[in-house]
Amino acid sequence: MIHKTIAVFQHHPAEGVGRIALWAKQHCIELECFYAPESLPKNLDAYSGLIILGGPMNVVDNPVWMQTESRLIKQALTQQVPLLAICLGAQLLATELGGQVIDMPNPELGWHEVTFTDGTIMTVPQWHYQAINLPDSIVSLASSVQCNVQMYRHQQAIGLQFHPEWNFAQIGQLVSHFGDECPVASILHTQAMQETLETFFFKLLTEHFI
Repeated sequence: MIHKTIAVFQHHPAEGVGRIALWAKQHCIELECFYAPESLPKNLDAYSGLIILGGPMNVVDNPVWMQTESRLIKQALTQQVPLLAICLGAQLLATELGGQVIDMPNPELGWHEVTFTDGTIMTVPQWHYQAINLPDSIVSLASSVQCNVQMYRHQQAIGLQFHPEWNFAQIGQLVSHFGDECPVASILHTQAMQETLETFFFKLLTEHFI
């Protein structure tokens, strides 16, 4: 029995929902996926949550479909629709909140440690060339050596710069599409690291959407 329906915005064929699908199945949640720029909903009225995935685009380019996503992000913020934004999604959300997206001196590629404000350290997959500067009113909840903002929260919206949705199957899709260019394929990702990431992510999803 489906309890809720969450809209998902996807931006690249190899960057799908990953382990989000397993979590949704466990909680009888339907994921309705929209592939930008071909298909985006007119509004979020029919959805109890929104997840925005990553992609290789740069928010500075701001094409028409990205402007549509920004409008839907604004609706989620105004109507307090639970929102989880990952990588590109987190950069779009930060921009809508008054932050900035800037080029990094060196990209963050592969598996890197992030440190949360409670002192927890976790190794997570990364693949981004831009970083987020938050407005003073929003505090970073996690950081890495190269990137001060790895996680942040504003009311019912959460932004993550890293990729907790990438399980082994998702990484396999990335490798199939990008080959040797895929940074998470060249660095050891152990079962223990994946299990830690899954535990963190499923807890976050459950607390946020249920």
